[in-house]
Amino acid sequence: MCELRSRFLKLVVICGALTLQPGVFLSAQELAGSDARAAYEEAMTTGLYGEAEAAAKQLLDRAIRDGLRDEIETAALFTDLGNAQRLNGDYEAAIQNFELAVAIVESRSDNLDINLAEPLLGLGHAYIDNNRPDLALPKLERSLHVRQVNEGLHNLAQVETLDLLVDAYRSMGETGDAIEAADRLVLLYARNFPGQSMEVVPALMRKGQVFGEAKNWREERNAYNEAVGVVEDNDGKRSSNLSRPLINLGNSHQREYFDLFLAATTEEELPDKRLLSEAESYLESALEFAREDEDIDWKILTEALLALGDFYTLIEEPGRARVMYRDAWQILTDDDKRMALRGDLLETPVPLMQPEPDLTVALPFDEQGNPTSAGWDTGYIVTQFT
Repeated sequence: MCELRSRFLKLVVICGALTLQPGVFLSAQELAGSDARAAYEEAMTTGLYGEAEAAAKQLLDRAIRDGLRDEIETAALFTDLGNAQRLNGDYEAAIQNFELAVAIVESRSDNLDINLAEPLLGLGHAYIDNNRPDLALPKLERSLHVRQVNEGLHNLAQVETLDLLVDAYRSMGETGDAIEAADRLVLLYARNFPGQSMEVVPALMRKGQVFGEAKNWREERNAYNEAVGVVEDNDGKRSSNLSRPLINLGNSHQREYFDLFLAATTEEELPDKRLLSEAESYLESALEFAREDEDIDWKILTEALLALGDFYTLIEEPGRARVMYRDAWQILTDDDKRMALRGDLLETPVPLMQPEPDLTVALPFDEQGNPTSAGWDTGYIVTQFT
């Protein structure tokens, strides 16, 4: 069962630059290579991944023509090409190039060379993006091991790998392992930064997210409340940096309410509406603190507006929701670069409540190993437009 609402039409469904030192001159070939590198970096930064792929191929072709096909430096070029292809949605080609990079490094060095960390991480990314978290896990674990051997157990370079491990375990329904990986992130930041440092906040938010997906509401809110405490200790009790933890707290309360509401079969089983009151309070505070900061990042302010608007939509208060959506619309219209995001967030239906299936329930398979519908219940899907 899921709920889907357009934010204007209610819809419910039940179911870098080149720097030269003085006196240093580049040959025409070197200059062409530096141009391709600059083009690659700029395209990756701006999200033009097709152009980034073309630039990466140019750099790689030049290295191969120069007889450097099996050098470790060229392995990095294969990794660059793989990253552009992955982000462009060509997962099979990306995986092939990451594997080539790994093979080159292994042939020129050993199985623990630090140059293995990035292509292994790329493989993890590509497999997760291609819905194969089971294949991503061993690559990510190996990338993590390589970094720890070369850079120490507590190096911050492993943050991205740990974050991907959280995603992989979540996708496989391995909640315990996902929580353990999230805990490792929190401990890593705590080890590298003194006291209640702001750097730990993103890790706490990630940890809360994992608990929330497991419907462990208490532990989810404990993580977000810990993040709130860190922000208050560093920035004060009305800091705009509180907005995102407060949004998550509000969303946690409303998700618990609607999760219980959907599961209720009798009036006695209906959830306590105080959950909704608490959700509204958190979301209103998040927006209030965001609006008080004249230098607020527009993304945070937009997020706070949409979160409160979505809450009002879910509790059937469209007039109040419309005010929030109108203000968000204005922010996303003020800059042409935000128009595409406006289209995604406010001009197309957005799922507001979409309970996930129980990932611990195994699918039935026939003798050939194909999933079947044997033993599944049947029912109806009702669609209503208003």
